[in-house]
Amino acid sequence: MEIGERRYGDVLVLRPVGRIDNLTSAEFQARLLGAAASGSDDILVDLAEVDYISSAGLRALIFASRTKPKELRLAVANLNEVVQEVFEISRFSQVIPSFATVEEAVGAREAAPVAAEGPSEPLRVHFWGTRGSLPAPLRESAVRAKIFDALAAAQGHALETPEAINAFIDQRLPFSVRGTFGGNTSCVEIITGGEEYVLCDLGTGVREFGKHVLATHGPARNHTYNIFLSHPHWDHIMGFPFFTPAYIPGNVVRVYGCHQVMREALQNQQMAPCFPVDFRSLGAAIEFVTLEPGRSYDVAGLSVTALKQFHGGDSYAYRFSRGGKAIVYSTDCEHQYSTLDESYPFVGFYRNADLLIFDAMYSLADTMSVKEDWGHSNNVAAVELAQAARAKRLVLFHHEPVCDDRMIERVLAETVRLEEISRHGDKLEVIAAYDGLELTF
Repeated sequence: MEIGERRYGDVLVLRPVGRIDNLTSAEFQARLLGAAASGSDDILVDLAEVDYISSAGLRALIFASRTKPKELRLAVANLNEVVQEVFEISRFSQVIPSFATVEEAVGAREAAPVAAEGPSEPLRVHFWGTRGSLPAPLRESAVRAKIFDALAAAQGHALETPEAINAFIDQRLPFSVRGTFGGNTSCVEIITGGEEYVLCDLGTGVREFGKHVLATHGPARNHTYNIFLSHPHWDHIMGFPFFTPAYIPGNVVRVYGCHQVMREALQNQQMAPCFPVDFRSLGAAIEFVTLEPGRSYDVAGLSVTALKQFHGGDSYAYRFSRGGKAIVYSTDCEHQYSTLDESYPFVGFYRNADLLIFDAMYSLADTMSVKEDWGHSNNVAAVELAQAARAKRLVLFHHEPVCDDRMIERVLAETVRLEEISRHGDKLEVIAAYDGLELTF
């Protein structure tokens, strides 16, 4: 078979033509192994002219990947629909990086960060968006009500200095008056202390996260963003078109998930006439990695495992662990159980989690009546599951957009009380997530 060759700096691009099958795979493999043995360049296989690739061709890619020096990379680009389908059926996207274009792959190579030697600081979790279903911004009337409540509470207090005012706000006003749980949809950052970013979901909170990165480092510094998508429902991806780092050449946005339609979902929401910027014109290298539930993956210094959940179209929970610490992100799941023991898969998945982020969108009555089969859970199930799994800290998440700050604060107080009266072991700390909350482990 014909195999062309060209170079982009330190990247060797091989361009086979035709079919890679039992008749041609030996030649293809020999060429790959020869390039890998040189040990001087990354290898990119441009599959634009390949009509079909069989298991023999895929095996050749694996052999070359194992042969090459660890510091070099092997990837593929320009997969047509047939070859892309073969990669998806064989789950090869999990082991061989795939790019839409040669230029995208080369850009990802140039932007690749230096790996950290190891964890040098505790894990932190920052909540950028905590609402479910759709954004819930504060209305004028809600802001006015907060001001009224604060002024009413301030009557009779001597607030003549900035220090006195701040002390009054912090000590005398409930959170629902002095702050807000926020209105952005799901986006949670896991801060590892390494060079790469780790995010869960792409709700509207990712816009605030992107602004924070640019304000901290400026647009000239490139980064790798590892994003774990629970599912592609709109409230969990609607922030991506407004994620500024995706528009900057040299950045790498790597989307992980268990759905086969991740690329399609992100592309479709930016198609005309819905959005003015086409997904294909984004400057960053956008990669998609399909995960297999139950299998452990190493990403950005974290061990990551996914679990399928009960939700329309399916959703997936993620367990992140490092150095004996575990964080579970479990949103958009409707828990229906009669007995909580090891036979219920979530008990084991949540086991001994230092932090359990849990979809508590509805009340127990709602999930058993008018909102049954809507795909969300409640604060009672949150406490029962967290206690059964012996989790240490429970965060109520994916707040109902109908609930204002005072209502969420009431749900939190009721959940704390439920934990107290149902406790049968160590205390479970219960927190309600809000936009801007940061926790350290």
